[in-house]
Amino acid sequence: MRSFTHKFTLLLFALCCSVVLEAQSDIDQYLKKLGLNQALYPPQDILKTKSLVLLSVPMDEAPNEWQEILDEMQTFFSSVGVDAVAYLEVDEFDVALNEPQPFPDFINKRGIENLIILSSQKVEGPFFIAMTQFNNQESMYAKGASAFARLTSDLTPVWDELGTYFKTAQFQRTNLLVNETPEFFYPSVQPGIVARSVPPQVTELKIAMKPIEATKYDDLPVFKIQYSNLFASDSLMQAIGRQNQKFQSLSADSTNTMEVVALTTDDASLRRAGFIYELKMLKAKESTLNEWIPLPDKQKPSDKVVYKFYLDDLRTNTIFIGSEWDASENWFDSLNAFVAQIRKAAATNGN
Repeated sequence: MRSFTHKFTLLLFALCCSVVLEAQSDIDQYLKKLGLNQALYPPQDILKTKSLVLLSVPMDEAPNEWQEILDEMQTFFSSVGVDAVAYLEVDEFDVALNEPQPFPDFINKRGIENLIILSSQKVEGPFFIAMTQFNNQESMYAKGASAFARLTSDLTPVWDELGTYFKTAQFQRTNLLVNETPEFFYPSVQPGIVARSVPPQVTELKIAMKPIEATKYDDLPVFKIQYSNLFASDSLMQAIGRQNQKFQSLSADSTNTMEVVALTTDDASLRRAGFIYELKMLKAKESTLNEWIPLPDKQKPSDKVVYKFYLDDLRTNTIFIGSEWDASENWFDSLNAFVAQIRKAAATNGN
């Protein structure tokens, strides 16, 4: 019996070690993708300084449940003294084909010293959470910086673990008045003067299309920490490949004047090459998009994330969105619908 018990104990210990090592291996993969290294503890001054939360979760899915999770996180922060002064949903700042909207200026002026990252593609988890030092630059943190990180299906044990650390003498608290509810900040986009038409000259004047830059997900945190990149990178890259193939097929179609150009080509170079318009896109909740590009009065915007393509006039501050509101939750459907408007305008001398 003693021999069996001894063997069982050794087996259980080995299994536990295997689970821990596997979990650590998973965390290391996420940290590597972000360019971070694992730290044993959170930043020592996190209870004395201000922190910024970078968040990437599908808030349009199960919004009440997500809000409950974030409220619980902020309630924990408030109870222990983590002063999270702002929450930024990075997906909300990734609104165009390649260029993200800049984060609010105030984050570089409010003495923020720490960065908290939370990313998850499902309300059931797994959740990736990390805490590191904020470097007050566009990159948000130094490459190779140390970060306390956990990958978990339940955030409660993480709060328990952090609560234990924060009770030790290693962490001194001076943050006393901390908000109990998260405060979110969002971008404001001004795409230009809106024309509800497509100009008839599209049959004669060239339209530039820039491919989607897949390597941007190796660059800024606004792309890096997106749940689609952290948890489904292969699917994301495949989708980008299909989208760029669609641009190539439009470029190869001799029935239109659309042409794929190099990513680095600026507006002046495009004009010199004979391009008058550039195909662009905005992605946002339709209710948010309605603030940037007012919908027709008869339309009632939804809270679903949609894509809207348009033509940006390279000579003026005008965008042509077409006479029909064709935004769609599906990237390809939205593009096809707008191309159809371009072709209709070409056939009828404008719309």
